[in-house]
Amino acid sequence: MSKKIGELRPSQFITTFGPGSIVDLPDYSVIMGGIDKWDSFDVSKSKTIEENRLKKKLGIEQIKAIPISDSKEFGTIPAYRFPEYHVCPKCRKIGKYSGREFVEEEGVLYCKNPDAEREPCNKIKTHPVRFIVTCKKGHINDFPWGMYVHKKGKYDPKSCKLYLLDEGETGSLKDLVVYCKTCNQKRSVSEAFTNNKILGKCSGRRPWLRDFEKDCENDKELLLRGASNIYFSSIESSIVIPKALQQEGIEGFIKDNIDFSDEELISDRRVFDPVMKRDPDIMRLGLDKVWDIVQKLRTKSEGEDVDLRTPEYHALLTEHHNYEEIDFETEPEVVPDRFKDYISDLVRVKRLKEVMVLKGFTRIHPLPDLTARLSGETNNSSDENQSGNDQVELAPLSSTPQPFLPGVETYGEGIFLTINHEKLKDWEETHKDYGAGMASAHKKIYLERKVPENEIPAFPGLRYVLLHTLSHALIRELTMHSGYSSSALKERIYSDPEKEMAGILIYTATVDSEGSLGGLVELGTKDKFESILARTLSAAHYCSGDPQCAEKDVDILKDVNGAACHSCMLSAETSCEKSNRYLDRSLLVKTVANQKREFFDIE
Repeated sequence: MSKKIGELRPSQFITTFGPGSIVDLPDYSVIMGGIDKWDSFDVSKSKTIEENRLKKKLGIEQIKAIPISDSKEFGTIPAYRFPEYHVCPKCRKIGKYSGREFVEEEGVLYCKNPDAEREPCNKIKTHPVRFIVTCKKGHINDFPWGMYVHKKGKYDPKSCKLYLLDEGETGSLKDLVVYCKTCNQKRSVSEAFTNNKILGKCSGRRPWLRDFEKDCENDKELLLRGASNIYFSSIESSIVIPKALQQEGIEGFIKDNIDFSDEELISDRRVFDPVMKRDPDIMRLGLDKVWDIVQKLRTKSEGEDVDLRTPEYHALLTEHHNYEEIDFETEPEVVPDRFKDYISDLVRVKRLKEVMVLKGFTRIHPLPDLTARLSGETNNSSDENQSGNDQVELAPLSSTPQPFLPGVETYGEGIFLTINHEKLKDWEETHKDYGAGMASAHKKIYLERKVPENEIPAFPGLRYVLLHTLSHALIRELTMHSGYSSSALKERIYSDPEKEMAGILIYTATVDSEGSLGGLVELGTKDKFESILARTLSAAHYCSGDPQCAEKDVDILKDVNGAACHSCMLSAETSCEKSNRYLDRSLLVKTVANQKREFFDIE
């Protein structure tokens, strides 16, 4: 394996620097390789993370921890130099490794340009160019410098000498000019930003997989190498709960003891019988009976989305303590008398484990079912060169399907609470007109962005907006007292009227460390939480942006937010599960606008 060139924490690989992402190093930048490029032995010996619910949802056989090596010389995750084009800071020549003008020593490219105007470059260290091209399917490539500067003219990579000149003092893109010394051709880089049509169609290159995808019809788009929209990771996560609380009865037992991801096992009786005969518990139930139940469960699960939240919700409400070898420990607390009409359950989650799995990534825009779908920005609607209905696609982590996906375990603590369901139903019924107004505004935002009506996701409901707003308000207050920063706290909203779910889990999780500081779970005791919630609701009454913030109504909703702004309700993007959308503190408490729709009517 190649020499180690840098280090990443496992959590960074899952969230920020996964396959297909660009990592800047002191002397060059690299693109992280796909999971099919990992050494098979490193994958086999790395820890297997057990979370059956998540494996079933993602349709994989294994969740593998990031391979880690004790060696200081060799890494475990492959990476490839990207972009390949470098520029000399002295003579401003652009080029790749050539052996004459750009030479490589210990992985670093040096310029020895003999044709420099003033004097030949004497081993000048180069740096990667700032510009790359990509498309919404995730393809990425070097900027086509030669084609770009020659326009429709002929470009000969062997004879043409390219330079990236800075012709001004403003630092703007207009000052950056690509110049071919051989052909005496010039062109400003700014033209590529104003009209991406001139860059042509995407080549389909996937350097993290070392291949090309054929027939990509998308236009190339110019981006800066360090732009934040080059990489959006798509993550699925779940809270690990004891098996005893996941399933009940014989069906649950069979789900726990038979691998439903093994298609051959559950579809071929000739394979099933010899394998399952080795399990005395299955034999005790009878192979015929178990086979019939397996087929029923298999038919039932086809096309059925795995529900991660409902089992978690009920597990958090089940009175239990420490399970052996399970990082899940809860302790019910007495709800403060002052809030008994509003809060049904208060639970201190002393220990929990969250599993996060990277399932893919996007470029330019986030996935439609994440931030982009929530805001309606499922296409580059501000760009006249883009079609209105273009959808973002998830780029793959490997060139061929793999039986595993990379994941990471995080350990922490939290506070869980539920809202009084009877009072919540009455409140929803009373304010159903406002809920309908928010749903209409939600739909309108999508239609304005030319999203087809059949692709508009359902409005999550007024209940969700209330729970989400309370969660953000609590996170802001808990930050003041727990010792954690706001970005260290996360939320998990449980909202479903049909299943009578109305709960909030606010938790913290630390990668590579069991346990946590304990500062959050301590605030879940009766007396301390009473003070925390009272302060939370009091702070939500007013915002420094009032009266403009409080006066927002359904007719002027933006980002599907009511009375919510950076001064009062918005939190760190890493903390929020809905990218700071669906917030309205007028649903929580009385604001200066006094719209009389608050849930907590406490003086």
